[in-house]
Amino acid sequence: MFSRKRRPVAPPPVFVGSLDGFANGRLHGWICDFLHPGDTAYVEVHWRGTMLMRLPANLDRPDVNAIGVAGNHGYCFLLPTLPPFARGELSLVAECRGALHPIALDAVEDQLVAFFAADPEHAPLERCQLLWGANQARDTVSFKTYEDAIYLPFTAGKFLDHDPRWGLYTADGHLIPEAAYRRGSDLALVGQSERIDVGHEAIDAAPFDTMVYGGPLLAHYGHFLLTTLARCWALDGSHPVLFHSSPPVRDHEAGFILELLRYAGLEGRSLSFERPTRLRRVIVPEPALYEQHSIGTHYATAMAAIGRNIPSLPSPAPKRVYLSKSRLSSGVNGLDGEYFIDLKMRQAGFDIVHPERLGLAEQVNLFRKADLIVGTAGSAFHTLALTPHTPARRIVLTLEHFLNTNFLLIDRACGGTSDYFTIKDALLPSESERFAMNHVVKNANHLADRIIALAL
Repeated sequence: MFSRKRRPVAPPPVFVGSLDGFANGRLHGWICDFLHPGDTAYVEVHWRGTMLMRLPANLDRPDVNAIGVAGNHGYCFLLPTLPPFARGELSLVAECRGALHPIALDAVEDQLVAFFAADPEHAPLERCQLLWGANQARDTVSFKTYEDAIYLPFTAGKFLDHDPRWGLYTADGHLIPEAAYRRGSDLALVGQSERIDVGHEAIDAAPFDTMVYGGPLLAHYGHFLLTTLARCWALDGSHPVLFHSSPPVRDHEAGFILELLRYAGLEGRSLSFERPTRLRRVIVPEPALYEQHSIGTHYATAMAAIGRNIPSLPSPAPKRVYLSKSRLSSGVNGLDGEYFIDLKMRQAGFDIVHPERLGLAEQVNLFRKADLIVGTAGSAFHTLALTPHTPARRIVLTLEHFLNTNFLLIDRACGGTSDYFTIKDALLPSESERFAMNHVVKNANHLADRIIALAL
């Protein structure tokens, strides 16, 4: 007789892991079979006995590797929208090699129940009444021609706000008034100096007899629209246009800069100098818009002309839009928890749009064709300057109790108005290395409902 060898029975999985936390719809942690760390475990979400989601636990977790568990076993997922539920009605289960293992929710269950509960306040968002800055109309703007002017470039390694040397000066070192970069209700200088000693500078000579000054070329999209293009009303193509720029204009990698210069008719005629340079003659138009201060009709006219040069796209544009910052990698303002707001806005019939991922023409066409645009206050709304008389209703959400008056200046330029509401009371301050200011939403489920209520 021959005896058949029995195949060894594999031991059942030994699950190890941790549910690390819950915030604004996101559950995150790690789970694996300790005996078979090369296998991937799956995390299932069950609600009232029905499986809603099943996702692999395969994210990189160096902290887990550091305690002796090899492989990638992290998970982080966004729960779907759910109606209010009681304790015990939502559960997590890990599965690996056919075996199931419950993941205890005790540490976060109260948070889950509170997050999906009905909003206890039911209070509508408040209109934003306080203003940061001035909102004035200007009747006229002018330009002046200067002979023998001195151009001092940005100082390497310094932000222009803290650079006292850059600017356009007279031969005896006085800042040319029309060339100054000023902003705010008191029109404070942004860097620069009222007077500077240029007597010991090694100064090059400009290769042109006459130039037109275009101001600082700013790489931030909103500031580019508001400040860099504020002198375009006087740029008629008859002379080369001189900007303050770092890197040099020709080396800028931001696509919107070169696009807007092209649509403004300045492609191939825009330049900057990297060394102090003497200008034989320079025409200096004053800005038609001062940030947080005032705007003239010249600005609106010039921006409308640039906007008309931006082609219409044949593809249809969404009619109800939510402008989201949830995928923004860095910037001025961050908003943790916006992913769940995106989810609820999408279910309410909005298209979720991440402006930084669109080309310039796509952004312009969005404002041309949409019926309703909602989003947090940011540079994306400054695109309105290129789309005067847009039919879109706009709901702008401020992260503070005050409104930066730049938005009201743009309203003047595009011939319409926006509704401004503050969500400050729904936020908490948060630290971030990626944003100058960061906030976390207290309850993104409740805030989303309050935003949607504004659009009804």
